[in-house]
Amino acid sequence: MNLQQLRYIVEIADSCSITKASKKLFVSQPYLSKVVSDFEARAKKQIFIRCRNGLELTAYGQKVYLLAQSIIHQMDQLGKEETAQNDSVRLSFSAANLIIKDSLLLDYVSTVHAAQIDIDFCETTISGCIKKIEEDVSEFAILAADDFQKTLLTSICVRKKLEWIELDEGCPYIHFHRNHALSNQNEIHMDHLMPYVFVRLKTDEFTAFSRKKLKEEYPEISAQRCIVVNHYHTYLSMVKHNAAFMIGNKWQISELEKMGIQSAAFSSFKHKVHLMILKKQSTVFSAEAARWIHLFKNSYGLDET
Repeated sequence: MNLQQLRYIVEIADSCSITKASKKLFVSQPYLSKVVSDFEARAKKQIFIRCRNGLELTAYGQKVYLLAQSIIHQMDQLGKEETAQNDSVRLSFSAANLIIKDSLLLDYVSTVHAAQIDIDFCETTISGCIKKIEEDVSEFAILAADDFQKTLLTSICVRKKLEWIELDEGCPYIHFHRNHALSNQNEIHMDHLMPYVFVRLKTDEFTAFSRKKLKEEYPEISAQRCIVVNHYHTYLSMVKHNAAFMIGNKWQISELEKMGIQSAAFSSFKHKVHLMILKKQSTVFSAEAARWIHLFKNSYGLDET
């Protein structure tokens, strides 16, 4: 058994649940179950038993747990010594359909004690995120995907041996300048938007798939005027300085407010938008990735359990 598997067992014991441990560790439940069963098979003893409140350590499991904690602590101390001597760290990730808060990157940098910090961050499409992960340019991606895109994404993940982890969900939002004629409304129907310019980013296979499905379900929806751009800065500028609108999600609201862009729930759609993390199935998050994701979840008030 390696050190990472010992960490998994300790987390399962602390959480009293493989499900909760899976969410916190960003590791699939079947794999955690296999780690436990393989350990028990080698030891020929149970380390966990099921009880009313979840999983509980056996007497033998208590010994394993305490020993594992001791080993992990000692290895962490060694790791800190190595990090102190290491003059550089690297964080690489991509994002799609999100605005990553500047404060998040600053908070991350403030927690890293290294002479050189290399952050490779790319704003792209969902297809771009997948490509960067496959090519090992990005360790992970964080993205927002609607119900249709999620269906396509889960299918592609199986084929490409990628893993997706859902963090949150919400309804679609319409974003427009605070001086827009619709700025006093809490909910927006598609009919309200017909006279205004719709701004969207260049289409990839996910947005094309979503638009096709939406057209099938809502044949009456069609924007009279649409501007397509391929740069995120231009995308936001068009909304800031024109009587235009964009379709987004609740995880963009706080940053858009700083730009004078307001948001309202999109009442026309019954479909959800999902906040997700994407990575290779075969990899475990690096310490830097885990650090950034922890900061990200705290920043958005997402459950860490």
